[in-house]
Amino acid sequence: MRYGVNLWGVSADWGAGVIETLAGLKSLGYQCVEPCVSFEPIDGFETRIWPYDTFRELAPKIRELGLDIVSIHIFGDLCSNTGRLRALAELYGVKQFVVKCPKELDELHLQQTALNYMHAADAIAGAGARLLLHNEAAEIASSIGGKSAYEYLLDLCLGKLDAQVDVGWAMFAGADPKALLWRNRDRVKSLHYKDFDAEKKEAVPGAGTLDILSCYQFARAMGIPQIVDQDHWNAGVLADLGAVFGTLDDLRQRRDGSASYLNILDTATGAVKTLRRFDRVIEAPNWLKSRNVMLYNSDGRIYEYDIDSDTEKLVDTGVCTACNNDHVVAPDESAFAVSHGGDTGEGYVSRVYVIPMGGGEARLVTPNTPSFLHGWSPDGGELAYCAFREHQGKMEVDIYTIPAGGGEEKRLTCGGFNDGPEYSPDGKYIWFNSTRTGLMQIWRMRRDGSEQTLITNNERNNWFAHVSPDGKKVVYLSYRKGDLDAGEHLPNMFVELWLMDADGGNQHRIASLFGGQGSINVNSWSADSRRLAFVSYELL
Repeated sequence: MRYGVNLWGVSADWGAGVIETLAGLKSLGYQCVEPCVSFEPIDGFETRIWPYDTFRELAPKIRELGLDIVSIHIFGDLCSNTGRLRALAELYGVKQFVVKCPKELDELHLQQTALNYMHAADAIAGAGARLLLHNEAAEIASSIGGKSAYEYLLDLCLGKLDAQVDVGWAMFAGADPKALLWRNRDRVKSLHYKDFDAEKKEAVPGAGTLDILSCYQFARAMGIPQIVDQDHWNAGVLADLGAVFGTLDDLRQRRDGSASYLNILDTATGAVKTLRRFDRVIEAPNWLKSRNVMLYNSDGRIYEYDIDSDTEKLVDTGVCTACNNDHVVAPDESAFAVSHGGDTGEGYVSRVYVIPMGGGEARLVTPNTPSFLHGWSPDGGELAYCAFREHQGKMEVDIYTIPAGGGEEKRLTCGGFNDGPEYSPDGKYIWFNSTRTGLMQIWRMRRDGSEQTLITNNERNNWFAHVSPDGKKVVYLSYRKGDLDAGEHLPNMFVELWLMDADGGNQHRIASLFGGQGSINVNSWSADSRRLAFVSYELL
């Protein structure tokens, strides 16, 4: 996910200097900034609101730090400065210019503002840029025609303006930020964090009364930048923003308040059948070939779901009570293997274990950690997994194999982030996904690691290729390019399932859903190679 900082508050205390402070933001993990820029100097605010020429001087230095200028908060007359806006879009890749509501929140002034904003929006559209409307408290609290003045103005702009919702000001105005966000989901393109404590003083985001999880879940689902903004500093600018980054980053894998739907997709017709709704998170169905039964994980345990009777039962997994969504079934279905572990406080631990199909004692296969299982060879003799290992002082993520009975692991890949290894039904190939070309794409290699071949090459991030039992088709999970970093596969996002022939041809979308992590991490094809299972989610 992309986290940014609005520079209004930061600029009040540049500390060692502008560039040095911005370098500090980058070191914390922030990827983008939102400067405040005016077409003419504004007396008393020169450090907070940069004049246009000052910004032009600083912008190249900001980009040299590796920070994107994801948006600019603009002050001044837009209509007479659209040429300058186009120049910023073309020179620095700025695609979002943030504007405010007028002080006068009546129909007359809102109509006038809408006409001016639409004129400016049309003028910059050719440069690939849009205007975003930012809210404060007054325009959320004011009502016109049964809606907030903020939404009234957005409506007047006839879709030419998008929204940057400041959830802190929305809360301050007495509105429900979550409801405001989802009500305007088609036009919210940026989420702006403020927070307030019980005395209505600005606090570090996550330390006040804002329901930050619900707001974060929305931003994650929509794949939009999240911009932090605050004026008050407790421990100092970088210390407080470091704490904020940690708060947001800790939310990445949170699944609180999610319901799950277990579905079957007919790849021949495109029809979906929803088998059951769960008021908890379930993930990664394995569809058994000998019985009409699926295995999936939930709350660290493995469950067996009987499709015909619509019943589930908990499987005894011995010491493995923290199973994640990386589990596979032995070719003869006499056993299944899991990845078991969790965050120990010293990093994430995950090891591979094999368990009898009916449940029972778990046998350790990979003592090295972390190891995330994805494949079991058709001859039953080998497991394939993604592993984090240190090489020459650098942590690298590669595909490894190991004898199913345990033994020495073998590294097959080198370069990029490599994940999701799965054997072809004939045992000749291992399919996997890798970031080595920039975005996450689907690859295939010989079982010994030779002939590593790029299969997909599109402007999306593609994960987890699963081959049908007859070896003819491959399904995979696909994220939009800008929704997350190439090495991320987050839950609760708008994603797609794609299908292709085993030679990589005929690539096409077969389903759109709210899901991601947990939807189709493991092979879930039916025995007839026509249907496949997947999980979709709902935020409660």
